[in-house]
Amino acid sequence: MKLAIYIRTIESAQGTERVSANIALGLAERGHHVDFLVEKSDGWLIDRLEAHPDVDVVNLNASRGSLLLHRGLQLWILIRNLLSSPLSLVGIGDSCTARLFRMMTHEDPPILSLCRYIRHSRPVAVISFLNYQNLALLLAAPMVSTDTRFIVNVRNHITTSAKHGKSKWMRNVPRVMRRFFPRADLILAPSRAVAEDAREITGIPSAKFRVVYNPVFRQEITELSRETPSHPWLVEADVPVVIAAGKLKPQKDFETLLRAFARVRQQRAARLVILGRGPGQDALMALAAELGVDDDFQLPGHVRNPYAWFSHASVFVLSSAWEGLPNVLIEALACGCPVISTDCPGGSSEILEEGRVGRLVPVGDVAAMAQAIAATLDSPPSKDMLLARARDFSYDRAISGYEDVLTSP
Repeated sequence: MKLAIYIRTIESAQGTERVSANIALGLAERGHHVDFLVEKSDGWLIDRLEAHPDVDVVNLNASRGSLLLHRGLQLWILIRNLLSSPLSLVGIGDSCTARLFRMMTHEDPPILSLCRYIRHSRPVAVISFLNYQNLALLLAAPMVSTDTRFIVNVRNHITTSAKHGKSKWMRNVPRVMRRFFPRADLILAPSRAVAEDAREITGIPSAKFRVVYNPVFRQEITELSRETPSHPWLVEADVPVVIAAGKLKPQKDFETLLRAFARVRQQRAARLVILGRGPGQDALMALAAELGVDDDFQLPGHVRNPYAWFSHASVFVLSSAWEGLPNVLIEALACGCPVISTDCPGGSSEILEEGRVGRLVPVGDVAAMAQAIAATLDSPPSKDMLLARARDFSYDRAISGYEDVLTSP
């Protein structure tokens, strides 16, 4: 079958971008032809996709065509949606209408190219990833008359991310979902918690929702985890290392982790490493100095093989305020590393089976996190149990889930 996946870019090759590429490759390996639709075709993952004979990378911006037609269609879509919106949904300021207007006038979505692609290629289904692409796809849906199924994929716990969102766009995502998601043939989510949140936001019947876990656990992780990490702290076995990973931003709440680590450090020798980059780096280093643990805390940035670091660490901690389905938590399990997570909105408790596989602590609770770290260091769980749970999120199982969703009528 001809299938299509739409995401703006996969240049960073992280998170949802990596997931979408893995799904495309997995479906192609099952004998389907996959068109991978992007607006920017840069990065090594693009090269990997283009190397597969059953994957075609389609740059929607490169096939935009007439600028006059492109702008005309965007204006028509804007007017059409404004005229068809109930008065209760037509407002000013931080509203669905303002969001749509800004998208059409400032962000320039390639809707004409998307419509042309669907009419010409007639894929069985198009699945979009992330909020911007979901809206663009659903704006295009009424403009084409084909049997193509339009499937959107919600990747995060939207209620919480909107509540904490700093941009008008993020704060208005729930309103946009209520207005446009009824156009979708199906709505996917990476966890039950994310699916239920989206259902409550939209009021759409649960029959239109499906949960498909991410393709996280694969043999490549096992092989890479056996390598020796480049950091001396992880080679020395005498001092336990607490490890975390993610973008240094408020959602990940690494401040709580650092404060919890400082409490653990008062009672025993330990070190903390957080992999990743972001705007919070200077603030974390300053906090470490203030807490007196800067000699035992490092931010190495991005590393080539994080799995080797996970497998040699004593405990992995996810301190997030909210998540969708945190791949990194599954990856740590796949490396045999004991894990701790906040019981945050999203899929963390689902992954850890309500605390059976790893300890869960309340969001922002420094004392509880410190206690959980100390308890896990003293009594780590069975490695076999961790690996068994990671296999529930296997590559093959996830691809089968997406194949069933995309190819079923």
